[in-house]
Amino acid sequence: MQTSLSWLYQPYPFELRWTNGLRTGVWAGLFVTFFLFFFKPFGTTISPGAEWIYLKHCTAFGLVTLGVTVFVQAVCRLFPGIFNEDSWKTWKEILLNILFIVLIGTANMVLAHFMYHAPLGFQSFVRWQILTLAIGIFPTIFGAFLTLAKLQRKFAGEAAAIHPHPGMHTQHRLVVLLGENQQERLVLDAADIAFLEAQDNYVQVHYLENGVQKSRLIRGTLRKMEEFLIDYPAFFRCHRTFLVNFDRVEKVSGNAQGYRLHLGGFTETVPVSRSLNEEVKKRLE
Repeated sequence: MQTSLSWLYQPYPFELRWTNGLRTGVWAGLFVTFFLFFFKPFGTTISPGAEWIYLKHCTAFGLVTLGVTVFVQAVCRLFPGIFNEDSWKTWKEILLNILFIVLIGTANMVLAHFMYHAPLGFQSFVRWQILTLAIGIFPTIFGAFLTLAKLQRKFAGEAAAIHPHPGMHTQHRLVVLLGENQQERLVLDAADIAFLEAQDNYVQVHYLENGVQKSRLIRGTLRKMEEFLIDYPAFFRCHRTFLVNFDRVEKVSGNAQGYRLHLGGFTETVPVSRSLNEEVKKRLE
């Protein structure tokens, strides 16, 4: 059982982009509209000649799905700490979608009240949840499983074909990283810096000192740290919160969220934004 359910705990992609949310909402709305129109579930019957009116009603329920999708996208953006891809798993994706379906069921109940004078109340609420879940629960779980399997296979295969060349651009020059108050100074050999990680108003610098892994927290932004390292071509902003030294990358792996960079001397891996996959491949090969 543990092995069969392990996919629920696999990393799952999650991006807070309005374009993705709108695209998902449009497709979900179209699915609901045409599913209701062509399959006429739950004993629905249409009088001859009333197909156009019925399509309008189906479209109304499809628009509800679109509206709820935009609403959920807005809520996710309000709480980026909760909806963070770094900790997002398949079970969280499924749970979010079930909650999404519950919201759609509630909105459908309200729409039916105004369109058909359907009653409001606990029994009506339960009925609409059952009807909505009956349509949405299977594509939610099955779709998550298929998406996970597809992306894992894609990124793992691509990552296996990348063969980094550590040390290709190594520059043994001292670099000074300054904090915002100018009193924080970290002087390191650029070749010893592995990666930098943004953490709220600070940057965690991960480096090696006499072969020992160390880190130092500096108040500042990752963009400012980039400026200090601009003369060192091995450093690259591979993720919105990570700046990595490609000369330290020994291996690339992949999961459903994309590439992970493995650095010599460090157990922690560095994520790569999916939009930068091609650029990372070019720089590492």
